[in-house]
Amino acid sequence: MAEQREESFPIAGAAAPVLRSRRTLSIVWIVPLVAVLIGIWLVYKTVSEKGPEITITFKSAEGLEAGKTKINYKDVDIGKVTAIRLSEDLSHVTVTAEMVPDAGRYLTEETRFWVVRPQITAGGVSGLGTLLSGAFIGIEPAIGGTPRRHFDGLERQPMVTGETAGSRYILAASRLGSLNRGSPIYFRQIRVGQVVDYQLEPAGDNVEIQIFIEAPYNQFVRHNTSFWLASGLDFNLTANGLRVDTESAMSLLIGGIAFANLTSREPGEEVEENALFTLFETYEDANKDRYTRKRDAIVEFHGTVRGLSIGAPVEFRGMRVGEVVDIGMVGNFDTFEFTIPVRVRLEPERLPLPMTEGQPLREREQRMLAAGFRAQLATGNLLTGQLFIDLDFHPDALPVESRYQNGMPIIPSVPPSTQASLDSVTRFVKRLDQMPLDVIGRDLEHSLAGLERLINGPDLRNTVAASGRVMSALESTSQSLTSNTLPALNETLTGMQLVLQDLDQWVSADAPLQGDVRETLQELAKAARAVRELADALERHPEALLQGKGGEGQ
Repeated sequence: MAEQREESFPIAGAAAPVLRSRRTLSIVWIVPLVAVLIGIWLVYKTVSEKGPEITITFKSAEGLEAGKTKINYKDVDIGKVTAIRLSEDLSHVTVTAEMVPDAGRYLTEETRFWVVRPQITAGGVSGLGTLLSGAFIGIEPAIGGTPRRHFDGLERQPMVTGETAGSRYILAASRLGSLNRGSPIYFRQIRVGQVVDYQLEPAGDNVEIQIFIEAPYNQFVRHNTSFWLASGLDFNLTANGLRVDTESAMSLLIGGIAFANLTSREPGEEVEENALFTLFETYEDANKDRYTRKRDAIVEFHGTVRGLSIGAPVEFRGMRVGEVVDIGMVGNFDTFEFTIPVRVRLEPERLPLPMTEGQPLREREQRMLAAGFRAQLATGNLLTGQLFIDLDFHPDALPVESRYQNGMPIIPSVPPSTQASLDSVTRFVKRLDQMPLDVIGRDLEHSLAGLERLINGPDLRNTVAASGRVMSALESTSQSLTSNTLPALNETLTGMQLVLQDLDQWVSADAPLQGDVRETLQELAKAARAVRELADALERHPEALLQGKGGEGQ
């Protein structure tokens, strides 16, 4: 107790202690504080390095898997699919993907996404690497434009992306034919592009075919360029034989398109992107289109036109100058006469007829009709019987007056050559039918009977026998003349020839005339007497020329 009291009361005179509280940070709190700072830094780093989040809609999520499927560009992963969910109306799927941080500037309204899967097209096989690695989402980034975070994915992988240099064009065709996505496009039989897509026009009249021509070949597409289908084989029978043309063996299987500048004019400037061209069925159709001037006319036929069809050629002396575009019929039921008007589309540039400066077109056409310009049906193919219209000048054609129908000139026609021959045969048969064949037959029968009596009668036999005897006598006389008379004449002529030779020696400059003149005259006198005696003998017995000397003795 005493000790407590001593402690309870301070010592007298000592200062009272002052008590102060001292607050210091314990080392125990340093660790949580560092942890908080690290957490904040990690959150900041995660948020700052996180790329933009986008959504892409597809009709199907085939081949896609959340957490695994990548978004790939040029074999570089620039994003990853984080979630896949169905839309509320179950019409499509929405894919959520997280992109790398620096991909935000490429996500604009022009950016396109699609799913890359294995596919086989006319252009070849693509996406085979996805058989092992799985499908991925392809991207075609775009620089510039309005930023965007929601996209509608393409259902088909584009044939050409923006990284390929070249130009796109649109072809209008009446039908698609054997073309497909990836079908090749040729220029001078070199593959320079492909078909990227096709669709029907809103009205359904034509097919719009989108094509892509790679650089630098796109510089050859000009205003006057013509496109045509290059599918299959083109058979052409010419004077040199059968010619077969095709752009390539691949075009036989998958089809293709070819283009060229077929006009003789300047090709013009290069066309702009997405320019519209016409796609022709064949090279011939494209070649016809290079003639810009067209002139419709009416050809009137009064006979049958069986074998003539729309599209049949119109030729002038073997050169094609147009084609048939329509065939009609006009009838007069009062006289039961029918006319077949055939509308043809001519290309005057193919027929360079001379024309006076300032001469009206109708005046020129009237001059041609006056000169016998007519149309005629001709056979173009003996196997199929197909006809064509042949235009030419027929000077013997009947004159006609020029007529027009709805501004189109009417070209008269002449009968075809086969019809003219048939008409000639018909006229001959009619004339033959008008002849009195019965009377002619009876007279011919009487004449033949008389001829038979003459041939088989005795008079003709006797005449033939007498003619035989006369011929035998003539033969004997000829033999006698040959064996007797002719040798004597030959001897006489030989003697005369010798006399003439001697006479030639007498009259020559160096001949001995004084000694031989008398002898020569004597020989000449003897020869003259021999000739005179021969002449007297022949005068008394002229039959000696035929019978010889033996006949004189008789």
